[in-house]
Amino acid sequence: MFKKILLALMLVYAANAGAQTVTDPMITKWWFNTTNNKYNGILTDVEAVYYTTTNVYVKTSGIPNYYKDGLTVNNAKDLQATWNIPRTPTVATTKPSLIGGQMGLMYDGSVFFHPGDAQTYNNAGVWNRLAYYFEGNDMDPYNGHSTPTNMYHHHFDNLALHDFDATKHSPIVAYAWDGYPVYGPYAYANTDGTGGITRMKTSYGTKSYTTRTNGPNVNAQYPIGCFIEDWQYNAGSGDLDEHNGRFCKTPEYPNGTYAYFTTVDASLKPIYPYFIGPTFYGNLQNGNTGPMGGKATVPGGATQYQPTTGVAAVEAMDDAVKMFPVPVKDYLTVQLKENKNYTLTVYNTEGKVLQEKKINTTTQVDMSSYAYGMYFIGLQDDNGSGFIKRVVKQ
Repeated sequence: MFKKILLALMLVYAANAGAQTVTDPMITKWWFNTTNNKYNGILTDVEAVYYTTTNVYVKTSGIPNYYKDGLTVNNAKDLQATWNIPRTPTVATTKPSLIGGQMGLMYDGSVFFHPGDAQTYNNAGVWNRLAYYFEGNDMDPYNGHSTPTNMYHHHFDNLALHDFDATKHSPIVAYAWDGYPVYGPYAYANTDGTGGITRMKTSYGTKSYTTRTNGPNVNAQYPIGCFIEDWQYNAGSGDLDEHNGRFCKTPEYPNGTYAYFTTVDASLKPIYPYFIGPTFYGNLQNGNTGPMGGKATVPGGATQYQPTTGVAAVEAMDDAVKMFPVPVKDYLTVQLKENKNYTLTVYNTEGKVLQEKKINTTTQVDMSSYAYGMYFIGLQDDNGSGFIKRVVKQ
């Protein structure tokens, strides 16, 4: 029965995918909540995606599945947001400056922010503080935290969305409000997709002064690089332009696209401007920025994308098995309530079998070589009954 259900679901998925013929990663690659996963009663990750020929609408609480209260000063709340992203970005003649607050949407449904923390030295409005330096001790294990108004966000590298595999092109981790993708730190060395894989290097560097006009001297408390104004663009010094991006071929865009990149230094620590900055490359979609952002209305003619995985619709039996830690980094422990024979199968989000083995007691599943993202663990007993659980690999 389990195999029949699984086969039927995968056929449904294939039919849906064929009917929709959707390949746009702005539509298909989000962390969809297909298992009704909740945190404190709030749906996590991305709840739904709608699209038209011109725009993508993403509904999300803004709370990813890995979030936990109490790890930072402020806790997160349900944003009940709908974000609107243009499918065909346009290059801005006058480049829009970054403003405080959200600059784009991450694949886990959370937003990413301006690199600053909305405060200046002595509140004088001159030396803008970087969140990485002044709020770094208020970040969870994935470099996220919440505002005083309880919006969960990232100012720099979201560690839940990529790994540091220097042999592979990094995945898309977000889309900016101008519609261009934001990738992790690794990309093809050459913009035409050749030359192997390399870490994308920022073209921003710190200035060389030791005193700041109307600001604190450079010292241990205020080191060079802790303020936005400490940084300057040095054309050609890195791989990326003044917006922290470049036009290049990527796995998702083999014909080329403009793309931003998550920047880290040689020791893999976040480095300015982190995601974007200090200006966007393209024209911004209205309705996403500021405290009233995320209130888009999905038009009546929009199509809802159906992220059926071929496995996620099988009802999970939570009392039969426990899996931990979730998110998993290397090894997932599968703890059975009773010792009986099961076939354990690991699927990716396309329903492809990645691993299969027989178990009859608590066991560990090696997921250390898997890319960051969502996976499904299936257990089927000798009678053909079974269930599926979703896990996230970090």
